[in-house]
Amino acid sequence: MLVSVALNPDIIRVMHFLLLRSCLILSLTVCAGDGDTLLRGTVTSVADGDTADVKLQSGVITVRFYGIDTPERGQPYGKDAASALRQLIGGKVVDLIPVEKDKYNRTVAVVLLGERNVNLEMVARGYAWAFRQYLGELEDDQLYCEWEAKARDQRLGLWQLPANDRRAPWEWRHRDRGVPYTNYEGSTAADCSAAIRAKPASASVPSGKKSGDCLIKGNISSGNKRIYHVPGSASWANTRIDESKGERWFCSEEEAQAAGWRAPKN
Repeated sequence: MLVSVALNPDIIRVMHFLLLRSCLILSLTVCAGDGDTLLRGTVTSVADGDTADVKLQSGVITVRFYGIDTPERGQPYGKDAASALRQLIGGKVVDLIPVEKDKYNRTVAVVLLGERNVNLEMVARGYAWAFRQYLGELEDDQLYCEWEAKARDQRLGLWQLPANDRRAPWEWRHRDRGVPYTNYEGSTAADCSAAIRAKPASASVPSGKKSGDCLIKGNISSGNKRIYHVPGSASWANTRIDESKGERWFCSEEEAQAAGWRAPKN
């Protein structure tokens, strides 16, 4: 005889979350390829839901999490996102897959906690949006769109908020310009992926510009000495590149040496 059992809605919600979490764990290994360059360090502080300071062997760097955007501290759920990230990685050893440097000289990176892709997990748990305009640099970026859609469908995290309190952070930051907010309520993973594909194609990168895996810093010292620093080396984190002075980024040590730069002396 079959017995019908009415489950408490809270229990159903937990079951859905656990199922999503199991699927997420399976997805994480897709995003970190074996050939990726990794930087290892300890998280020293978390500024908000998508920014943290990480202490490498060479010094402390500020990391902006690739491909995600969390509510700002002045937005509803901004403090929740920061608290969630702090609980997840605060004081822990993480691996970074560097993608690029942003205009604030932060290292944009995928952050791994063991085998967990922290960037993707923040989206899947409803603490972050898929940052459409900056996705598309890595393989499997559509996973950010897929997990955002699942979090929205399950009303996880920020997706529990009323529509008027759930503003995309990239639009909220420019609220003073009077630009109307986009209603993402009915957005799908396909819509998000289409927005990634529709972004303007990147122009070819002129020599000296940062692109992709070009993370070697070509510094020019006060004595006009041209010295390059590779990620993880003693001076890499504290070296700032000023392209107006002729300093530049390199993709390999061979490229740096061919351009007239040398490695630092021990």
